[in-house]
Amino acid sequence: MFSNRTNETPKTWLIFAVILIAGIALRLHNLDRYSIFFDERSTMVISQGVVLEGANQKEVFSKLTVSNSGFWKTPEFSLRPPRVLRSFTYNEHYAPRAFTPAEFWAPKTLEDYYEANNRSDIGNSPFYYLLLHFWMEVFGISDFSARSLSVFFSVLIIGLTYLFGRRFFSVNTGLIASAIVAIEPFFIGYSQQARSYSLMFFLTLLATYFFLQIIENEAKKRHSTKLYVGYVVTAGLSILSHFLSIAVLLGHALYALLFLRTIKGWIKMAVSAVLALSGVAWWMIYGGGTYTLYTLSYQADLYKRMADTRPYDNPFGVILPATIGNVFTKALPLFSDLVIFTNGMTDALAGKKNVFVAISIGVILIIWYRFRNHIKMNDKLKAAVPFILTISGAAFYSNHKLQFIILSISIFALSFIPDVHMQADKQQRRRLLMVYIMALFPTFFLIIMSFKNGHTYGLMQRYSGFSFPYVIIFLSLLLQYYNTIKLEFRALIFIGLACQLYFVSLRLGEFYADRSPKYGYFSTPREPNPYYEAAQKIKELYQKGDTILYPASRYQILSEMDRTFLPYSVQDAQVTNLYLPKDAQYVQVMDTTQTTHILLKKAGKPEPVVIKKLKGLRYGLE
Repeated sequence: MFSNRTNETPKTWLIFAVILIAGIALRLHNLDRYSIFFDERSTMVISQGVVLEGANQKEVFSKLTVSNSGFWKTPEFSLRPPRVLRSFTYNEHYAPRAFTPAEFWAPKTLEDYYEANNRSDIGNSPFYYLLLHFWMEVFGISDFSARSLSVFFSVLIIGLTYLFGRRFFSVNTGLIASAIVAIEPFFIGYSQQARSYSLMFFLTLLATYFFLQIIENEAKKRHSTKLYVGYVVTAGLSILSHFLSIAVLLGHALYALLFLRTIKGWIKMAVSAVLALSGVAWWMIYGGGTYTLYTLSYQADLYKRMADTRPYDNPFGVILPATIGNVFTKALPLFSDLVIFTNGMTDALAGKKNVFVAISIGVILIIWYRFRNHIKMNDKLKAAVPFILTISGAAFYSNHKLQFIILSISIFALSFIPDVHMQADKQQRRRLLMVYIMALFPTFFLIIMSFKNGHTYGLMQRYSGFSFPYVIIFLSLLLQYYNTIKLEFRALIFIGLACQLYFVSLRLGEFYADRSPKYGYFSTPREPNPYYEAAQKIKELYQKGDTILYPASRYQILSEMDRTFLPYSVQDAQVTNLYLPKDAQYVQVMDTTQTTHILLKKAGKPEPVVIKKLKGLRYGLE
């Protein structure tokens, strides 16, 4: 498993091709079956330079008749003179106006893109939105095209995991690791979201791929100019894809402290770090991230206030105070779900007695394996002991008997981690240390930030998802090591893993059915995108002289960043217009008399045609 053989055979490429095809198929399945949700709507409009709720489209949705207080108002929360964020002073003199798709799609300035990113995603992920903008210029604006960019990078993660495993361990390690990545529900789930996660996971893994080679080349005094360039570019773009990528770079710094031994190497890495951070520094000072630090501080205070006063009843979900108990409970699934052996167990298993028995049996299995040779017993009976021990727990479990049995086997299977480490040579142990750091540090970073901020809101798997490839690479080494242990123990582990894969497949099935709060955020399946359906029906039915009416739902302001210029939401109109022709002259207005329907008022007819009823279909707006 630690073989340095990196020469692929035709069989290797055939296996890898099958893995890629399977990974692509799993990621494309049902890709645009379910409607985009709130975060994806934000993604779609930001990529087009539009602020969700129209703060930079005031002239589209309203007209100023008289204003005694001035046209523009400096936001009270500004840290600097107003340049990007502008707020409309609302009073009774601002009235809705008719608008067309052509006006909605009027050319946007660079300032529009900055403001869209600032208001709708705190200035985060600008590189992703830039890529998505041009991606949809090529492939068109649709749910499928927006999400397919995430599919593209998720498939690249499969390939890069193979290259990482092959380069630093062996071809078999690369193949096994890439196969696990291909079927891992976490990667599949986030490949089907029009968000930046797949991009940042890919870039951080690629940055680590370059970084580890740089450290090893410096030790051998090899030339690494191309690797440094690759590292600067990928590390810099990873932070511009998501600010939390900084946790990965901090992990790199920790590894460099341990193994970078030359002054020249430190100088080059220091220069590389400055160059990698220069892009985000420019973005925060001059670009669209000028309000990011303030917004992050504002959000931290807001979430802390919610945790202290309304932990279960607030607009953002359950937010608990950052006590040791609360943080442990929230963080445990982040660690357990990283490992395919224990994926989903913290959600399914219940009962302290059951957990105690399962863990105890796992520990007994470990002791039996380590000391079995000191016990005289019939060979056949000795071989049966692991199975008897494992199955005996079923007599005590009050629920999920098979999954508790799998938990015992998983504890035993993971006990071989020290054996894998001890079997490695000096260079491989250094590489394994890199794997350990990258597997654990991002989650520990979230835990530290949770205590610092005083709440548990940020303890989410997607924010530490950088860790998955490294955990998977180590699991592939473990799986190979099992071939060196006795048959009965090997059979026990692989039978347990096969059963666990069955439960993982059930979770994947739940995701495809849109009943997976963990990977898809929803327990009740969404309908197909109602805005896309409305746009298609409008294109079919609209005739000159008709008017499209959009519901004007009450707009709830959750923070100063949300403050805009009208007391009602224009989001339904904005998202529908994304799917309408950019040069269309359809007359559209906001209908302040109702909040649930997109209507088409036909010329000369008193009753409007119902285009779409949106009540309950907004997925995050209600």
